[in-house]
Amino acid sequence: MSSYSTHFTNQRGKVIRLYVERPFLENQEISLSENQSHYVQKVMRLKQNDELLVFNGTEGEWKAIIRTHLKKTTELTLLYQNRPQESPNNLWLLFSPLKPKRQEFLEEKATELGVSCLMPIQFEHTTCKVNGEKMRAHVIEAAEQCKRLTIPEIKPLLPFSDLLRSWPEDRSLLFGDETLTSLPVKNVEIDSRKFYGFLVGPEGGFTSQELTLLKSHPKAQGVVLNHNILRSETAALAGISYLQIAVQKET
Repeated sequence: MSSYSTHFTNQRGKVIRLYVERPFLENQEISLSENQSHYVQKVMRLKQNDELLVFNGTEGEWKAIIRTHLKKTTELTLLYQNRPQESPNNLWLLFSPLKPKRQEFLEEKATELGVSCLMPIQFEHTTCKVNGEKMRAHVIEAAEQCKRLTIPEIKPLLPFSDLLRSWPEDRSLLFGDETLTSLPVKNVEIDSRKFYGFLVGPEGGFTSQELTLLKSHPKAQGVVLNHNILRSETAALAGISYLQIAVQKET
């Protein structure tokens, strides 16, 4: 029997999960933010003594009960831990900022796939801006919907040159090579004991200088994902999915 009982659902059968950024203790009373309270009261129409699920990214998922509705908040009482905290993936996704709708799609799907860190990179052909607050809101909503217990870390926009200078020694970097001159991704050896990041370039592609710097970096490895040229969000999700599958096969 699933740990998600019918008590956790609204009239449409949807599981209500909320990310609450504070420590959890049994029988602790917590207050929802104004936006969360509006969602619970006006959108989902939960009432006093209705139950829902909450998580904070570090202490698992908890069952909570609504004690009272106030004008700008909703008061909950934590009952017990419903699911223990899981060890998150340690997989980074690096990308050039995209147009808003495509960016939101990428953030949502990367969260669903378990990416631990989203890192926007400024390339020479990057034309779009990035909004860290909106990114965080999108990944929280995605985590709430997909039953994930952690929230991806969101890094500030980083120039490409700084990325290579500061790249950690204990992490390998795969990047999608749109010139199709690198190894097919299926031929790249993946070691489950190592950490990985996957990088996709901007819509206009890497410059020749950027590609040269990537190919000469000791921790970077170009890969060919498909013989067709993929859009940035497609390439990002394909690369992340491959890495996850390859690591799972090794463990």
